Amino acid sequence: MLASVQSVATSSQDPATIFSQGAQALKNGEFRRAEELFRRVIALDPKSGAAHINLGVTYMRERRWDDAMAELHQAETLSPKTSGIQLNMGLIYYRKSDFSAAIEPFSKVLKLEPDSLQASYLLGLCYFFTNRYKAAVETLAPIWKQESTNLNYLYVLSIAANKSSNTPLQKQVFDQMIAIGQNTPEFHLYAGKAWLAGHDTDQALEQFRIAAAAKPDLPLVHYFLGRTYLERYAYSEAEAELKKDVSVEPEFAYNYEELGLLYAKLEQPEKAELSFRRAIELNHELVNSYFGLAKLYRDSARYSDALEMLDHAEALAPQSASIHYTRGQVLTHLGERAQARQEFDTASKLLKSFNDRLQQDPSGDQSADAQNAAQQ
Repeated sequence: MLASVQSVATSSQDPATIFSQGAQALKNGEFRRAEELFRRVIALDPKSGAAHINLGVTYMRERRWDDAMAELHQAETLSPKTSGIQLNMGLIYYRKSDFSAAIEPFSKVLKLEPDSLQASYLLGLCYFFTNRYKAAVETLAPIWKQESTNLNYLYVLSIAANKSSNTPLQKQVFDQMIAIGQNTPEFHLYAGKAWLAGHDTDQALEQFRIAAAAKPDLPLVHYFLGRTYLERYAYSEAEAELKKDVSVEPEFAYNYEELGLLYAKLEQPEKAELSFRRAIELNHELVNSYFGLAKLYRDSARYSDALEMLDHAEALAPQSASIHYTRGQVLTHLGERAQARQEFDTASKLLKSFNDRLQQDPSGDQSADAQNAAQQ
């Protein structure tokens, strides 16, 4: 009996045993228990880079990005040549749609592990989403052998080839898309997205409808149908399609954001607020949802609430003239005239520099593609 008690006491203080338990809890989705166990490992062995990495991954699963990044930076000091640390850092930026910031860690992964398919793919997408099309082609083309049956990869590479005037590659990619995807729902989805990107809503609707008819539960097809109807000002149809995608993808935040924007246009503030709030619950980085709430609260004279939402929006899009201008309006109503004038001046300077990010009308298209790619 005494030996058994001593054995339990020893294992309860054994970092390897506790780490194993933490890894199992993480695998099972028991994030609070995993956090507790990895913190116990760190308390017993402060130099355990693996514990910091796994604690960081635990926070990533909970979308606690700042906490995750802090743990990964700590792990980096302990294990500077571990490529997985840089990969996870890149994924955090990627998940936050900060594609520019993700480029550096993904590039570091490839220096440490040149054959990393995931890092190459995601780095190429980061170049694509930041309009560095030639760099995107140079990064994505070498993984053709592994990814040429992936329609998302082909879709991105075809656009990058076109934007970088690489006509032979563009034709090669297009031929491959037809060869592997013709008449599949996924092919019609990507074809519809291409037409929608060119604002040809007639062709886009045709392709999306074909895809939806063939596979009604295809992720994103109803979302893009909703977006197409929004572009055509067909609001009842847009609402119906976005709600259909909610039933298919209840955790996809962009559906709720688009519904919020729709309800705001229809002057249904209660529905808009609920939709924006749900979008933010699912994704804390949706600047349009924070900004949408801010405008709702401004219009209903809830100025303190509006300012709180604008603080969140500004943190995500500090170069938005619209956000600074609206802050100026709200601060004026709050009697903070000096601060309001500063905000109006900032908005004016940003407009003159053509650097208003919010006015680029983020559609969710790139974010949706990014989400899918990161999950592959």
